[in-house]
Amino acid sequence: MRGFPVVAPAWPLLTQAPTVMPTPVVIPVEISFRLNLDLQTATFYDLQREVRREARQALLRALRASLVEVEKALVAEPILCPGCQVPMRSRGRTVRRIVTVFGSLPVRRARYGCATCGTVRRPLDEWIGLAEGTEYTAAVREQVLYLSADLPYERAADVLRHVAGIGISGRQIQRLLEAESEHIEAAIGQVQPEGEAPLRRRFRRAGRDGATAGAARVLQLRKLKTSGMWDQYWARRFRQEGTVAAEPTRRNGRG
Repeated sequence: MRGFPVVAPAWPLLTQAPTVMPTPVVIPVEISFRLNLDLQTATFYDLQREVRREARQALLRALRASLVEVEKALVAEPILCPGCQVPMRSRGRTVRRIVTVFGSLPVRRARYGCATCGTVRRPLDEWIGLAEGTEYTAAVREQVLYLSADLPYERAADVLRHVAGIGISGRQIQRLLEAESEHIEAAIGQVQPEGEAPLRRRFRRAGRDGATAGAARVLQLRKLKTSGMWDQYWARRFRQEGTVAAEPTRRNGRG
């Protein structure tokens, strides 16, 4: 069984890796919400449903406020260009949508640019660890792929929407697995879909060939889930989230 791949370190934030805070940060979090129920018509189920719905929104608000405090700590000192090693200039803020275990969250993060080489940095993005074009956090990907190991993509998407309030399509789940498959293969090696009758039936029901690369990726995922390495694998992937580098030279880029 192979070890995990070595990941290149991220660009230094201040003088450290972006996942290392300069000093301990204390973030006060308060969660509260109100419920409106008509006791003449409402049931216990209605109460549970409303608590769950309002709690998700309260958790999202708390997460948004916590990210504001994290970013304040990250930019408390000058942000250095990784190439020129000179302080970068503030270029305002841009909005990015991320999908968390509590739901979708728009994040306004600070953007810095180097006047010398044009490199762009967003310290909060580096800390969160989401590369450009990615909106699903590793915690969400772990939940998504755990279900996808045993359920068809569309069925897994339905469960996530109904139980966790995470909006995602079957096609998006498929793309997440495609993106993750290289890391999974590095952890458990290559596998072949031949001989896996339940997997072949699953793909036939969806009108697909059970001997394709897509089937092999699902089989890899199932092997990871049953290998006893699932928690170890995702603990490693969570740590790797904080390895997003600064963007290359872009003098006129925005986003």
